[in-house]
Amino acid sequence: MKKLFEFKVPKEELVKESETLKNDSGDEVTTIKEVKKTVDKQYFLRKPTRKLFDEAELYYGIKLAEGIKAGLLTRALLQKRFSNDGGVLGEKEKEEWGELYSSLFDKQVELQALSLKTTEQRNAEENIRYEDLKTFIKDSRLRIQEFEMQQSSLYDQTAENRARNKTILWWVLHLAYYIDNDGKERTFFGDEEYEEKINVYDKMEETEDDYVVECINKYFYYVSFWYVSKTSDPQQFKDLIKFAEQSDLDEEPVVEEVEPVEEKPAKKRATKKKKKVKTEDSEEKPKDEGSSEKE
Repeated sequence: MKKLFEFKVPKEELVKESETLKNDSGDEVTTIKEVKKTVDKQYFLRKPTRKLFDEAELYYGIKLAEGIKAGLLTRALLQKRFSNDGGVLGEKEKEEWGELYSSLFDKQVELQALSLKTTEQRNAEENIRYEDLKTFIKDSRLRIQEFEMQQSSLYDQTAENRARNKTILWWVLHLAYYIDNDGKERTFFGDEEYEEKINVYDKMEETEDDYVVECINKYFYYVSFWYVSKTSDPQQFKDLIKFAEQSDLDEEPVVEEVEPVEEKPAKKRATKKKKKVKTEDSEEKPKDEGSSEKE
C-alpha cells in the first residue's frame, strides 16, 4: 500500500525479555520476564486513490445539500448579507489591514535580500536591521493570524464549513492506518463501511484512553493539513509538515528558567577581635540577633 505520511507515537507496554545465565552446574538457563518499556508504534496515512477522491467529492456534495436544506446559509449568501450591511470591516480598518499586508510584503523582500549575506558579511547596521525585520515580520504574522481567525469564525456556521468538517472526518476514517506487532498494515478504524467506522470512532472517544486520543488527534492534524495543502506527493507533504512544525516552535515564547537564589549565611565576625575587645555592646549583640530572628 502506498503511504502519504508516516509517524510514530510512543507507548508504554509490557515487553517480554529473555535472559540466559549459567547455573551452579554450568548449564545455561533462559528466563523470560516482562518489562515495562516505551515502544514507538508506527502509524501512517495511506495515499489517496482516484476512487477515494470521487467518493469524498460525492460525500461533500451530499453534506453540503443537507446543510442548506437544514437552513444553513452558504458562504456566498453570508458574504452578500455582510456586503448589504456595509461589510465586516469599516473603511478605517480596511485601510489599516491593507497597509499591514503591504508593509509585511515589503519587509519580507528586504529580509530576503539581507539573508543572502552571512552575519559576518553584514555590517553592524545591517545586522541590527536584520533583527528588526525578523521581529516586525513575526509580530505582523501573529496579528494577521489572529485577524484571519476572527474573520473565519464569522463563517463557522455556513453549509460549506459543516460539509468541510464532515469530509475531513470522512478522510480520517479512510486514510488512518497502523502497523501491528506482526508488521502487518491495518486500518485504525476497522475494515467495515463508513457507518461502522463512525461507530468505532465514537467508541474510541468514549473510552477516554489518553493514548488512543493522542493518535486520533494526530490523524486529524495531518489529514486537515493535507486537505488544505492539496498535495499528494509524500516528500512534498513531509517537507510542508516539517516547515509548519518548525514555524510553530519558532513562534513559541522562550521561558527562561530562573534558578532559586540560595541564601548565603551571614559572615561571622572575627573571633579574635571579640576576644581582644570586650565591651557591653559586643556582649549584647548576640542577644539582639537572637531577638531579631524570633521577630
